Amino acid sequence: VTTKPEPSSEPVVPTSPVTMAPDMYLKIRLSIGDATSDEKLPVNSLERIADVKERIRQNHNFGLSRIRMICCGKILNDKTAIKDAKIPKSFIVQVIVSTDLE
Repeated sequence: VTTKPEPSSEPVVPTSPVTMAPDMYLKIRLSIGDATSDEKLPVNSLERIADVKERIRQNHNFGLSRIRMICCGKILNDKTAIKDAKIPKSFIVQVIVSTDLE
């Protein structure tokens, strides 16, 4: 007996930034130890936080598990779409990269 899988209640969100055209800029403050730098990343509001972390990893060659994104005092969940994170306009998202000394 074969059964059909239950349809997911979660919307299907493409996860590849290559297939989605950017529709906004995400302002980030990258903090590595005592060093910080501000960047503007072109993103699509349907991308997940995990997609943005992957792009940061590729651009800076960090281990993905070392990256934390924080907005309004809360760590952003990897599965959350950028539009659902409700990041205030012109807000700078903190990107904390842990050191290798852990």
